[in-house]
Amino acid sequence: MNPTILTAVQDVRAVEFPHLDECTFLNAASFGPLPRRTRAAVEGMLRMREEQPGRFAEFDFVEALERCRRAAASLIGASSHEIALGPNTSFGLYLAASLLPQACRVDGRAPQETTILVSDREFPANVLPWMGLRRLGFRLEIATTDERGFPREEALVERVGRGDVALLAVSSVQFASGYRSDLRRLGAACREAGTLFVVDAIQSAGALPIDVRACSIDILACGGQKWLCAPQGSGFAYVRRELCARLEPPLRGWLAVTSSEDFGSLLDYDAPLFDDARRFELGSPAIQDQLALAHSIELLLEVGVDNIEAHTREILEPLHEWIGAAARARLASPAPGAAASPITCVALPEPDAAFERLARARVVCALREGVLRFSPHLYNTRDEIDALVRILDEVA
Repeated sequence: MNPTILTAVQDVRAVEFPHLDECTFLNAASFGPLPRRTRAAVEGMLRMREEQPGRFAEFDFVEALERCRRAAASLIGASSHEIALGPNTSFGLYLAASLLPQACRVDGRAPQETTILVSDREFPANVLPWMGLRRLGFRLEIATTDERGFPREEALVERVGRGDVALLAVSSVQFASGYRSDLRRLGAACREAGTLFVVDAIQSAGALPIDVRACSIDILACGGQKWLCAPQGSGFAYVRRELCARLEPPLRGWLAVTSSEDFGSLLDYDAPLFDDARRFELGSPAIQDQLALAHSIELLLEVGVDNIEAHTREILEPLHEWIGAAARARLASPAPGAAASPITCVALPEPDAAFERLARARVVCALREGVLRFSPHLYNTRDEIDALVRILDEVA
């Protein structure tokens, strides 16, 4: 590995994640530990509110929220005007679901004549919102996966090309296999067909580069608690600027209208909506959680997401080598290459027993759909993966 990258990630672990020596944490796909700076930001705000309420009354929460929008925008190649803050990934996905009927009306499409397309084996958060739209007449089509359980992207592109798909929703990385979608290819197909392209990015943002413009993404949803190393209850949605201009939120939050810029005119109930993604935000936000999200994203940006991807790819090499040589183990994720991600899943004859053995060794991972799921991040080391391989060699 590039020595500069190695030094950067080693420094981050020592400074921001000093407590990780108490276990081998390989579970970023479930949640991420908080960086020290992030915890300090939250504690500082809460302590101010407790001990100095007069000072807290002067706190510029508008700037804190804008800081979070800027950080999220930098992470995915967007403008801060295209970022709406919310509590989780579902916020963005349900926002997309609520906007779809309106978008179809603008485009002159009847729900009964259009299809919502998703792949099978998606996480429920990226299926349930679309199921709810069937009551409005939309058809929901769940495309079959291949024999490995991976999305059939060729079939998705072909299906979008028929012209009746109003919306394609995909996860940038699949939770149960680590399959990495070709967002550029899928986005280009959607743009050509006039199909809304919606991406659930919670399993990739912060671990893999994302460029919403290069990938022609219309709406992106992301929670902060996994690879972004932020608190539960933090997250954001990206809404392409052109959509902000032509679509209105189904519900109006008091901070989504221009009167909220001046607390002296809050009774102007007819004030217009903001002309950017703030129009989709609802109610008073959890300021401390969104400020924490800003600090965590800023840390990832300092290291560089490209560098983080290179780091996890390098430290996972011993695990991939062991899987290739072990007679009783099978790689349940894509092999290293374009479709691979830091999520590496291993199928073993007795996965429950292996999971328990790993837990006794203080290896924190996940058991998903009958396979062991390992998801290292910037704070992990190659030595930890070497130790993992030794344990797996005992149980396989």
